[in-house]
Amino acid sequence: MSAGCAERSEPEPAEQSVRPARIFVVQDVRSTNSYEFVGQVEAAQSIDLSFEVSGPLAQLPVREGQTVRRGEVVAALDTKDFELAVREAQVQLDLAQHDLERKERVLAQRGIARSVVDDARSLFELQRVRLEQARESLTDSRLVAPFDAYVARRYVDKHVNMREGDHVLRLHDLHQLLVVASVPESLLATATTEQVVSTVAQFDFIPTESFDLTYHENRGEADTVAQTYEVSWSMARPERWNILPGMTATIRVELRDPGDPVASLVPPSALVGGADDSLFVWIYDAETQLIARRDVITGPPTAKGVPVLDGLSGGDLIVATGASQLQPGMRVRPLGKVPSK
Repeated sequence: MSAGCAERSEPEPAEQSVRPARIFVVQDVRSTNSYEFVGQVEAAQSIDLSFEVSGPLAQLPVREGQTVRRGEVVAALDTKDFELAVREAQVQLDLAQHDLERKERVLAQRGIARSVVDDARSLFELQRVRLEQARESLTDSRLVAPFDAYVARRYVDKHVNMREGDHVLRLHDLHQLLVVASVPESLLATATTEQVVSTVAQFDFIPTESFDLTYHENRGEADTVAQTYEVSWSMARPERWNILPGMTATIRVELRDPGDPVASLVPPSALVGGADDSLFVWIYDAETQLIARRDVITGPPTAKGVPVLDGLSGGDLIVATGASQLQPGMRVRPLGKVPSK
């Protein structure tokens, strides 16, 4: 053996270059079931306004379908009799006050009995109460909107004699809407809030938009014929569209299937075939940029991806493209921003 051959050593492998690849964050999914119901829009709050006093209706400045602001006068009675009652009560109070002051002066001179002054003071207090009542009746002769409202119905017209308690207007508070639908008892009994993936409302006249719904309540008794329960969902009133009570909506509810196992959905390009017909993916370490092989068990492919039944968890980072060209221990440079877990 020559000296040249003895000094020859094994060549060191060259460091592999960093491979670019797209990184995918794994999301846990479960199969879902979709349900559709026909619902109707209702106001979250509705009131019927009525007067607490009687008299001829003099003003009714609003119309059905009109929007009114909080504090705006929506109806008023003829105030002439109420104003006269206030003036009369004021005069009676002034007379009672003068009488009380005169008798108190006489009492100070011991010219009358104290009981006479006490009676005058009681009359003065009584007249003050009557003045307060007359002023309150004058105030009650006007109806104002208690909130920003939509005039749903006018029960009367002007120039009619109103009695105390007669309905004048129905107002809807449209800041928050309710969408109500009949739900089968079987679904209401078995579904839980944890299963709800999404609940939206759609309208035929706005087919391209959906509106998020939040469960509000359900009626405690079932319909005796259909065996359904009325369920209501709250919906914020959109600024762009004039959604009103009485309109029809389609409610779409998507529920997770509690019987199916949790799966991790991955793109087909992330799966690599092994020598024994097994499948694996490359797990990406964001700190070291190294990859590691992990065997997986998959289910039937879907339009949204391939479900991985075992081997992955939500939040895992895997190589989504070029996986078949990688080797254990390689470094990977993510294309674009690494998705957040």
